[in-house]
Amino acid sequence: MAGDDLVESLQETLADERNQGNRRRRTDRRSGKPANYAGPERRGVPERRVRPDRRMGSDRRAGPDRRHAFRRIEDQEAFQKRVEEGDLTLEEIEFVRAIDRYKRKFNRPFPTWSEVLAILKELGYTRDSLG
Repeated sequence: MAGDDLVESLQETLADERNQGNRRRRTDRRSGKPANYAGPERRGVPERRVRPDRRMGSDRRAGPDRRHAFRRIEDQEAFQKRVEEGDLTLEEIEFVRAIDRYKRKFNRPFPTWSEVLAILKELGYTRDSLG
């Protein structure tokens, strides 16, 4: 069959290429560039991107930690405002403060639901008292 001859021919060609050792087809072995590449050589050129010197303390201040601290201050001010305006009950205030204490103690910005349940149980809530 003609199809079998074609398959055998392709297999022989592949075997020959593997045996030759030059598996980079269409490349110049000395430079590693494709033989038809006409662009500039960039491998020996130093980095083109401009990187700021972090030791100089330029535009970046303390990074994410500073933003996190600023957000925490905003959250505390908003919470204090709601407390002063009477928007929160004593139970809500106690719960928010318990969550905040937990987050600070264990350095957890977002406690899991299991941790929230543990905090609720620590505050004395049971399944019967919620219903």
